[in-house]
Amino acid sequence: MKLSDIHQQNGAIMGERNGVAVPLRYFDAAAEHQALRKNILLVDYSHFGIASVSGDSAWSLLNQVVSGDVSSIRDEQAMYSLILDRDGMIVSDLYIACDDERFLLISEWMTGEALCQLLRDQLAGNEEEFDEIEAIESLTPDWGTLHLEGPYAWELLAELYGMDVIGLPFQEHMHVDELILLRSGKHGEFSYKLMGPRDELANVWQQLLEAGEKFDLRTGGLDYQRLARLENPCWEPGLFNDYSRCPIELQMQWTVRYDKDQFTGQEVIGGRVEQGVAQRAVGMTIAGRSEPMPQRGDKVLLDGKCIGEVMVCDYSADLDACLGRLMLHNAWAWADIDSYQVQCGDALVTVNTAAVPFARNYSFLINPSEHSYVDSTRPRDLLQQFEWQRIKEEQEAAEKAAQEQAEQASADKPPQA
Repeated sequence: MKLSDIHQQNGAIMGERNGVAVPLRYFDAAAEHQALRKNILLVDYSHFGIASVSGDSAWSLLNQVVSGDVSSIRDEQAMYSLILDRDGMIVSDLYIACDDERFLLISEWMTGEALCQLLRDQLAGNEEEFDEIEAIESLTPDWGTLHLEGPYAWELLAELYGMDVIGLPFQEHMHVDELILLRSGKHGEFSYKLMGPRDELANVWQQLLEAGEKFDLRTGGLDYQRLARLENPCWEPGLFNDYSRCPIELQMQWTVRYDKDQFTGQEVIGGRVEQGVAQRAVGMTIAGRSEPMPQRGDKVLLDGKCIGEVMVCDYSADLDACLGRLMLHNAWAWADIDSYQVQCGDALVTVNTAAVPFARNYSFLINPSEHSYVDSTRPRDLLQQFEWQRIKEEQEAAEKAAQEQAEQASADKPPQA
C-alpha cells in the first residue's frame, strides 16, 4: 500500500506543499500540537526535496552554493544552512548531510530537481575547478520523508532500530535498514526524519503506528506547524518574504559564515553587515488572550509614531499568551521593551518585545538515559524524578526516625531483674 493510500483511508485532509500531496491534518491542530509537546507526532514530510551530489569536488561545489561552511561536517554529520541569491537574499533553508561518498541536500521548500539545478548552474563553466563531480541527482519523488517529533520520539525509534538511536546527537544521522535516520528539527523537541524509498516508508508508517500505540502516538499533518512555529519561530517564506528575505534582518545571521571561501551572495551580504540594516525582526508577547488580537500588517507605534508592523500574532494555550513577530525599524528593534503599542482598528494594544524562541520545550525535561514513557520503573521526566526522589528521601527519613525511636525505647527500658 502507498503512503497516499494510507492517508486517504485513514481520513487525512490532504493538501499540497512544494508540489507534493501530503496530509494537512489528521485531527484538529490543537490535538496534534499536544502530541508534539507531550508524546510523539508522526507526520509525512515527503514534500521535502532531496538531492545528492557525489565526487571528490562535491563539498567545494556545494560550499559555493550555501552560506554555511560545508567543510566543517564529516561523515554522518549534518548542518542547517541557507541558499542565498546573488543579492544575498534567502532562497531556501536546507539541511546538508554528509553521507559516505556523497552529500544530501534536504529542503522543505525546494524540489530535489530544483536543488540539482542550483548545483548544475554553479558547475556550468567551472568544470575545470570542480573536475571530480561524479553525479548530481534528485532522490525525490522516489524517496520520501517521515517525521517523528515529540519528547519520547527517541524511545519509540530505539525500540524499532536499537539503542544507538538514543546516542544519536542533534544534526547527525545513521543508516537503519534501507533508510537514513536524521536527527533534526525546528520546533525544539526531540525530532527525527526517516528518509528513503516511499514504498519502504509506507511499511514503516504502519510499524510506527503499531509500536507507537503505547506511546499515545498521533498521526498529524502540516497544519500543526503553524502553532509550533509561532512558539519556536523558524524561516518560513510565506510568513516573511513580504517583509524581508535578508538573513540579517530576520536575525538569522548565525547561519552565514562570512569568513569562508566565496559563496553566492557573500559579497552583498558582507557589505550589508558593514552598512547595517534598516529593519529587524523581533519577538512579541501579550499575556493571556488579547482582545482585539493584533493582525498581520497592523502598525506598531511608539509615542504615536509608526516604528514597524506585525508580521504574525496568535494565541498559544500552552503559554497562555499571544505570541508574534514584529518587523521594526532597526533603532527600535530590541527585546524586553514594554512601551510599544499595536494599532488594532480603533484600539491600542500594549505589547512586550521578546527574544525567541518562546516555548518551554518539554524535551528539555527528558533524559533518554534516565526517563521513559512506557517503563513504569523509570520516571517519565525530570519533574517526576525529583518527586520520586523527594518521596524516597521522606520515606528514608521516616524509617530512620522510627529506627532511632525504637533504639531509644530499647535503651530506656529498665533491665530485667
